[in-house]
Amino acid sequence: MAPSNTEKQERLQRVSTKAGDYEALAISCAQGTLVALLEEFDLPCTKEMVGMMSFMPGMASRDETCGALVAGLAVLGMVNGRDKLSDPTYGTPEGKAAFFTSRERAYRFCEEFKKEVGSTMCGDIRRKLFGRTYNTFIPEEFEQLVADGAKTKCRVPAEAAARIAASIILEIQDENAKP
Repeated sequence: MAPSNTEKQERLQRVSTKAGDYEALAISCAQGTLVALLEEFDLPCTKEMVGMMSFMPGMASRDETCGALVAGLAVLGMVNGRDKLSDPTYGTPEGKAAFFTSRERAYRFCEEFKKEVGSTMCGDIRRKLFGRTYNTFIPEEFEQLVADGAKTKCRVPAEAAARIAASIILEIQDENAKP
């Protein structure tokens, strides 16, 4: 039986809150988002997977793509992406349709995130949340980021990415449950 709308909303709230909590714990929007989504959907969560997100905030602290967005895309790929480099079914009409459906979902995830958070770029998001950006390769700048409220302000993109990705995953699960 498919979950009710109330149950779905509870899951979305739970994964969103957990992503924010984990972001605050790790001071990493990417790791917080990844782990919250993996736990919520009972997906494998290895130390290597968590480790691969270590450098994602701002694409290695370069103010580029938000780490929460990268983590959400990674989990969407686990749930709905291709699991082989090549397969004869990829060239079939069904395979092509599945590929474009998964790409549309990834695109929609990015667009919804951008609409809600204001950008997909870490530097832009930090300017919106903090009024400035930080060069976190400089220890004093990282400390200033934390002092300026990173543990609360950086919850925003992590929570948004987790909730939006989770809503798409629930949509996929609903579709897969249909006969």
